[in-house]
Amino acid sequence: SDTDSFVYAVYTEDGYQDLYEIKGLMDLAGYHPNTVLGKFRDPDNKKVPGKFSDELPTAIIREVVSLKPKMYSISKRELICSTKYKDPIHTCTPECEIGHSSRAKGVSTTAKRHITHEDYKRTLFERGVTTAKSRAIRTLNNNLYSVDIC
Repeated sequence: SDTDSFVYAVYTEDGYQDLYEIKGLMDLAGYHPNTVLGKFRDPDNKKVPGKFSDELPTAIIREVVSLKPKMYSISKRELICSTKYKDPIHTCTPECEIGHSSRAKGVSTTAKRHITHEDYKRTLFERGVTTAKSRAIRTLNNNLYSVDIC
């Protein structure tokens, strides 16, 4: 879905164990030692050019919806609670594990905040259309205007 990344559907008992068995080809240094993937951590090939690496070493990918290059959504299970770093007294809940990241080149940042993983799925499977409103400041003849973009 991107120029330097591959997404594979892998049907195996344990894909992470399979990657560890070919660790000579992999950069497995990104796995955090305090997560379930920590047992696969191997710093030997850290930052070595030409080695494959996991783009999400602190999450387990649940589902990927790729509509076209530079427009995709990844549903994932977070292994490290990011709220814990911002709020030390935060108590993690199952909601902390639910993650979603997306890319939508050409779509405003404001609009991206309102597009969900389910919107990507609906667009793919039902040929649905998702619209989002955003505002921008534009200039014309040295005058500033606030415009609505649909």
